[in-house]
Parts: sequence; C-alpha cells; structure tokens
Amino acid sequence: MELPCHPGSTNELKGHAMSLDPDLILSLPIPARQVRYSDRDVMLYALAVGAGAEELSFIYEAGLQVIPSYAQMLGFDDSWLKPAGIDLARVVHGGLDIRFHGVFAAEGEVEVQSRLVGLIDKGEGRGAIVNQETRLIQAGNPVSTSLSSLFLRGGGGFGGTRGVEAEQFRMPDAAPDAEIEVPTAANQALLFRLLGDRNPLHIDPVTARAAGFDAPILHGASTFGLACLTVIRRFCVGNPARLERFASRFTGPIYPGETLIFSFWPRDTGVLFRARTKERRTPVLDGGYAALRG
Repeated sequence: MELPCHPGSTNELKGHAMSLDPDLILSLPIPARQVRYSDRDVMLYALAVGAGAEELSFIYEAGLQVIPSYAQMLGFDDSWLKPAGIDLARVVHGGLDIRFHGVFAAEGEVEVQSRLVGLIDKGEGRGAIVNQETRLIQAGNPVSTSLSSLFLRGGGGFGGTRGVEAEQFRMPDAAPDAEIEVPTAANQALLFRLLGDRNPLHIDPVTARAAGFDAPILHGASTFGLACLTVIRRFCVGNPARLERFASRFTGPIYPGETLIFSFWPRDTGVLFRARTKERRTPVLDGGYAALRG
C-alpha cells in the first residue's frame, strides 16, 4: 500500500466521488524521458529492501548486481495524475507486474517510455483502477516492461472497463510448500524515502495517524523489493538474472520493524507466493508470482 486507504462503506465513498474522464485518461500522452542512476543508487536501493552484509553482490561496487525490482523506482512517474484529473490523495498502489528482458547495468541511463493502457470501473462508490505500462530501454535494448495498477478511491461509476486489465494469479487452496520469516528494519522506510518517495506518510507520525494508521508505514515499493530479494535468495541461488517476471498485489500495510511471513508454492516455471505480518497476522502481499529462467 503506497498511499493512505481508509476502509469505509460504499456510502462513505459516494460522498467523496472523483469524476473521471476515461477518454482523457487513456489518450493522455506521457513524454519519454531519460533517467540516470549511479552505483550508489543501486546500493541504497538494496539496503532499503533488506540486503545485508552477507549479500555483497548487491551492496558492494566490486561486481555489483542490480536487484531487478529497482525497475519500479527507475520508471516511477506520477506527474500525469494531475493532468488526468486524478487526486493524488485518493490514489493507492494496488499492484505491480514486471517482466525482465535483460540485466540492468550497475550504473548508467535508461529511457523511460510510459503510457496509460487500462481503466477499470469497479462501480459507483467503489473506485476505479488505472493501469500504467512502463518500458525501460538501456543502450537501445528493452530491459523491463511493467504494469502498475493504481486504485482510485471514489473514482468509479463512469461506466464499463476499457483497455488492459492486470493478470490475476490465484493462490492454491493447499498448504504452502514452504514458509519463511523475513524481518524488516525499524529504519527501512527512512532509507527507502531517500530514493525519491518523500511522502510524509512513511516518516511523520502525525500524517500517519491522520491517514488512519497507528504509525508511519513502509512503502509498498519497499515491501515489493523485499519480496523480490527474498525470491532471489530462496529460488535463484542469489542470481538476479534468473528472474524473468515478478508480480504481486498490495493488500495491506506493514510497519517498519515488523516481520513478514512468506508462503511459497513452487511450480514448474516459477513460484506463487503471498505474505502476511507475523505480529498482527494481517495480509500484506497476495497474488504473487515469480517466473524463473532455467
């Protein structure tokens, strides 16, 4: 969960409707741009998603490798929200699905190509989902394509669904084949915000309480990166090049310092997963899927 999402009834949301123009949103141009990053950015990202001293390949410039979920940070751009008539305060990051076509250089430049490809009406008073596709090009070659799903509270009721919908991965009814406990650090959100997301929800107790949380929550993108690193540790023998696709839905917040319990169901070409908090037993990630190269 990236931004505050207040649980409430349908009637509560009706009173705070956000009028959307589907034609405007799906035709809105998002200019391509160049983004430079350094090995320092790559190492900071690794630390901010839980990499430790035992994983020198992600935090030491000698032989430095990039955790593939860093693509989410390189491609992040919310400048189109206001021109699309979308109120940032009503946006919640609902899910992310990234396909990896190549390996990121440890430092360099990427071209970011982004477009809005889908708008899903969940019904009046229930919200809407807008899907944004982002391609990253490095040295003339595509390295990743992501589909980011943003939930717009109070944005439903415009009628119908248009364009691309995110693929949903169903979790098995059977008990997981493996469960792993992964702690988060008490200062993890403080590190992650240095990558560019300065939303006060992740550092200011007053802002967090006003949003309905007991304390500042961890960035959803940090939780996503932690999940990616966990899969690389467990199923890729520490080799990020084996990860072909990584997807998950964000279903609830985690407070920095809490522990995540991951449940895994390995399959022939990858692994399904979900995660919950150990302390509160609440869901954090669901519908997770990692496709692996042989």
